[in-house]
Amino acid sequence: MTRLGLWLGVGMSLLGVQDMSGATTEQASNDAGDAQQQPLLGGLLQQSRILYPLQVGEWNATAEHLYDDQQHGVSIRYAHGQDRDRWIDLYFYPAGYLSSSQFSEMAHEEADGIRLAHREAGSTAVDMGALRSFSPDAGAASAIEGVAMDMGFTCDDIPYSSAMILTLDRLYFVKARYSIEEARLSRRDTLQQLQDFVVALQSRLTLRSVVAGATTMGPLNGEAFASSTPDGLREIRLDYRVAAEGVQPTTGVRIMIA
Repeated sequence: MTRLGLWLGVGMSLLGVQDMSGATTEQASNDAGDAQQQPLLGGLLQQSRILYPLQVGEWNATAEHLYDDQQHGVSIRYAHGQDRDRWIDLYFYPAGYLSSSQFSEMAHEEADGIRLAHREAGSTAVDMGALRSFSPDAGAASAIEGVAMDMGFTCDDIPYSSAMILTLDRLYFVKARYSIEEARLSRRDTLQQLQDFVVALQSRLTLRSVVAGATTMGPLNGEAFASSTPDGLREIRLDYRVAAEGVQPTTGVRIMIA
């Protein structure tokens, strides 16, 4: 399974696991192999700043996790009100520069990886819908490219409706995935709810990075990093330079959310 397939599979096969730092994350790091020994994306990314909203409609951010291997990025879990069995996991991980054809090819190729991950996790009756084009800011001058997919599977004899959205946004893959018991929500409605979430999220999401030899997506200097975080938003700062030099990376990720 390729790296993107691993990420997609991890996200969609651990739908019932609350601990985001569990065994599958360790497996992801191990399967990455020698990738940890090389500069991420060939040293392209130097620093990144991610600003995301703590609340999106009825969804509230409740947990944040930084993966040990920088190529696996960070994840945020959003809970739906007081529901204990409904959440959306949002992932950010470096993608670099990809053409539309490269992104499309990877997304379609890796759909099989999702199916395989479910089967390996013991899920049965896995039925995947077709990948379809989806942009959270459709109609914009430079609309973000993405794909959406609905699916169904059975785990522990319980049928689930599930959906995944993957976008390519400012050098990052941004993935959202959501599952709920089929008895509570149809596959179609599950996908629609996830699409609504991603559209609402997009207008409040900031991704800025310093790349080797240039700055992309707006100014990002020491002053910008030190600026206060607007109300209702949360900041993640990532520094990839130390990892490229063989030093344990430091970040501005705040793990606990009040």
